[in-house]
Amino acid sequence: MNLKRFRFVYEQISTIFNQLFEQNDDIFLVTNMYKHKTNDKFIKKLKVYQPFLKCKNYLNQIQVKTYSYPFEIDEAEEYEMQQFSLLCKPRDLHVAELLKAASNEDFPLKPRFGGYSIDYPDVFFVNITKDIIFFIYDDRGCEVIALDFKRIRPLNEKYHNWVEEYKYI
Repeated sequence: MNLKRFRFVYEQISTIFNQLFEQNDDIFLVTNMYKHKTNDKFIKKLKVYQPFLKCKNYLNQIQVKTYSYPFEIDEAEEYEMQQFSLLCKPRDLHVAELLKAASNEDFPLKPRFGGYSIDYPDVFFVNITKDIIFFIYDDRGCEVIALDFKRIRPLNEKYHNWVEEYKYI
């Protein structure tokens, strides 16, 4: 495991996050957890919110919804997705540690999310102030989605060597 590479990954995602989010922006921290519908005994308490919240009172404000499993696999009907969301501000979070945990998906590095049963949880930062979604899928990269490309054009221009491609929809 190349720890120097991980330090570089952490630096990149922190830089991108700080370009997209200001401390007072309203955001939704959204977590999708994938689990077996009936086998709850292997699920530990979800550890995406508690370790990364500066104020533990926010734990009472987390919204939870359950959806059908969103991916096409055999026996998909046996699984479900629980979606957790919290309205907060970046200043309410330990952002650096949260970003690292999202990047550490495939490696035994800390910090790390907990509570998943069949797959590492997906964590999205939804900036409702700027209509931007930031999703780190693992150490290989992230996605930035904006309602209006003008919002993220400066990011693309400044860090064009980090960007593989972008699409207009």
